[in-house]
Amino acid sequence: MELHQLRYFLAVVDEGSFSAAAQAVRISQSGVSTQIQKLERELGVSLIDRSPRRVTLTPAGRALLPAIRSVLTAVAQVSAAAHDLRGLVVGSLRIGTVTGLAWPRLVDALAALHTRHPGVDLRLHEGNSDDLVAGVRDGRLDIAVAGWAGEPPPGLPSRIVIDDALVAIVAPGHRWADRAAVDPGELGVVDLIALPAGTGARTALDAVLARAGAAADPRWEVSAPATVRMLAARDLGVGVLSATTCAGWDDVVALPIDDPLARSRFGLLWSARPGRAARALLQQLDPDL
Repeated sequence: MELHQLRYFLAVVDEGSFSAAAQAVRISQSGVSTQIQKLERELGVSLIDRSPRRVTLTPAGRALLPAIRSVLTAVAQVSAAAHDLRGLVVGSLRIGTVTGLAWPRLVDALAALHTRHPGVDLRLHEGNSDDLVAGVRDGRLDIAVAGWAGEPPPGLPSRIVIDDALVAIVAPGHRWADRAAVDPGELGVVDLIALPAGTGARTALDAVLARAGAAADPRWEVSAPATVRMLAARDLGVGVLSATTCAGWDDVVALPIDDPLARSRFGLLWSARPGRAARALLQQLDPDL
């Protein structure tokens, strides 16, 4: 059994196909397939069900996946420790962010890390917050920039970047536009415009409605705050976003929600044992970390 065979197997799992895995590990697709077949023969079990449309794990593949991740994580830690002794920052760094994130501090930190440590293989992935948290937990990601409501996800180091109130946004001509605030229960009986489940703002909205005895059933569920803005500005419903997200929007009216717990938090999450490259990026983002 060779380490590269385990890496190729993991690449297929994480990338979702042999072709994408081949691009990620920078060898031919046939090379990836051949090495995984050798691994399967040595282990005596089939790891992957191969079909023309998609790749799925066999029961044996699912059972062995955590052990394979642990082996490769341990090898990476040995390499990181050796690099620490030599004062080098190399290796891979996998970062996840919420979809559509425009956070200059992150981009500046990535640019600075790339300039100072060109040996680090930087990878960036977008997704919703729930998937990003899961990615840090299972080792697919080293660092995530995600959102949550209430307390940070348990069991992971974290740092809150923004602790922000939720607001309802409406068109200037909406019947609520002149109000001082919105009662949470009213959000359950209007045409809601919301981000998808799994995002920080949506999780916070669901919690607000649950406390008010209502259920979240958005008429408009969209992936980008800009789309929430456009729909609300045209009086197609009531949007719910964080106050910081819609600060400065002059074509909508932002109304406080009358619930002190109606808050969306946004911050950094990272693995319990970050490698040297992860620590270097975290320090770029926050010198106190």
